[in-house]
Amino acid sequence: MMSKTAVKIFAVIIAAITVLACVGCGAAPSDGTGTVPSVTDPSGQSATDARPEVFSQDEYLLYQNVFYADYGKELDGKEVSKEGVFATIYDAYNGRQRYYVWGYYDQTKCCDWQWEIVPQNADELPPVGSLVSASGTFASGADALDGYWITDASVKVKTEYRGPAAERDMCSLSCTLERIQMINVMNRKDAFEDEEFLAYGRIASANTLEDPYYDNSWEIELIWDGDVPAIGTLVVVSGTIRDGKLAVESISEM
Repeated sequence: MMSKTAVKIFAVIIAAITVLACVGCGAAPSDGTGTVPSVTDPSGQSATDARPEVFSQDEYLLYQNVFYADYGKELDGKEVSKEGVFATIYDAYNGRQRYYVWGYYDQTKCCDWQWEIVPQNADELPPVGSLVSASGTFASGADALDGYWITDASVKVKTEYRGPAAERDMCSLSCTLERIQMINVMNRKDAFEDEEFLAYGRIASANTLEDPYYDNSWEIELIWDGDVPAIGTLVVVSGTIRDGKLAVESISEM
């Protein structure tokens, strides 16, 4: 467990990451939920093999106001409801699993928002990547990664994701959340040793993967002796985490 000072430093790093994820957004806006082909199984549950996407300008602007315009105190203690993609990251700095509902500002996908939630029952949650609604109490918290989270959250599945998955599924994370997870993987390597992973990013060199959208954000070493797409190509990689690196078993272009 880190000291309080270290926790604050890590929170500042995360805040800087989120600011980075806002730079350069200027494309035409688009709101709503991305269209995903889905089926309904005999239990009545909507399901899909494609990862759902959520787009909301309003949610993004609220997110910015909460964390960068001191609006969080106005919502503290109020009941809220959020719709987005369900995701988890393992915060090895603090030794805890963290849960999120997230989405994009628009279809450029360069800007994202994510609300940390504390689910009522962590043993009854859908697969990461599922489209969900989460309702609970918006509250300040010393243990929340960014200072606020949604507590006692009821999580309801709207569309269950049933596509490719892995123990450390970073393809179900926003760009911001993937960066946070990558920082953990590289700097707290023992916590992730031998985990199977899925991740996305850009080819930075023959043995390096980087942030999918931003230069000088994060880079992680690839252990791979096969052919590599051209530098700058967006790819999905899968394999096993080894010593803070990605031991790759497959690479495919996005």
